[in-house]
Amino acid sequence: MFFPKYVKVRQERFGAVVFDTLREKVLVSNPTGAEILRLLGEEKSVEDICGELSRSYDGDPAQLKAEVNNFIDELRKRELFII
Repeated sequence: MFFPKYVKVRQERFGAVVFDTLREKVLVSNPTGAEILRLLGEEKSVEDICGELSRSYDGDPAQLKAEVNNFIDELRKRELFII
């Protein structure tokens, strides 16, 4: 799993910004999305990401995993992340 060379991720106070330099598109995420992006950049697995997030957020682990997978799927659909 990795970000293509044409994708740049920048952490911001409000979350993160993902730049698709090939298509000149921008994706803005909230702080939770920024944390997922940071962990993906560290090549963490979905299970590792869910484990990290579960320490910070209360909630159903199955729901958390579904939301992480949905976020990653959206990145894949936009060709911002490759599995």
